[in-house]
Amino acid sequence: MQQTTVKVKPRPATGTRAAKAVRSQGGVPGIVYGKGFGDPLPVVVDAKDLRAALAGHAGSTVLTLDIEGRGTTPAIVQDRQLDVITKRLIHVDLHAISMDEVVEAHVPLVLAGTPAGVKEGGILDFVVREVTIEALPTDIPDQITVDVSRLNIFDTIHVRDLTPPPGVTITDDPSEIIVSILPPAKAEEAATAAAAEAPAEPELIGEKKAEPEEGEEAG
Repeated sequence: MQQTTVKVKPRPATGTRAAKAVRSQGGVPGIVYGKGFGDPLPVVVDAKDLRAALAGHAGSTVLTLDIEGRGTTPAIVQDRQLDVITKRLIHVDLHAISMDEVVEAHVPLVLAGTPAGVKEGGILDFVVREVTIEALPTDIPDQITVDVSRLNIFDTIHVRDLTPPPGVTITDDPSEIIVSILPPAKAEEAATAAAAEAPAEPELIGEKKAEPEEGEEAG
């Protein structure tokens, strides 16, 4: 996994109002924490620099943080919060790590090929779009490709069927279904049920609503 250096400044003020002020000035509020790092450090990252560093990386991304007054440290982007409406990055959690220790990360799954069952009228149901892994930071892949070209109607791929890169261990439940091919009738039933249960304003998987920072009320 390629590492990008991002400059970070300590953030003296925390809370909802302070975070809004940071965003209005072109920054993204965040926090750096981790074993051996010390007390959690509220920080500000330039929004443009962070977007550039994260471009093309949908899962956990390893960055080199250049923290003003504290030098550099590698860190994983552990969590990102996006504005529900604009989808802009509004907060980032940065987990300081050691490059020679195994860490936990989230890696997106990417489907490859057109399933044989889809060509016969079946519907592809992509259930799980990312997996949790353990690996050295340098071994964390940007994505794991899942070949679905041989799937027929009623076929499924489970977590246990995935082939991670060398040095990577998938820690999710092996029996969890990743993708399946539904017959047309079942696909229609699933779509109807999903529509009935869907919230009024659905969100993208993996995204979070903006929440007030600890210690302050929203407003």
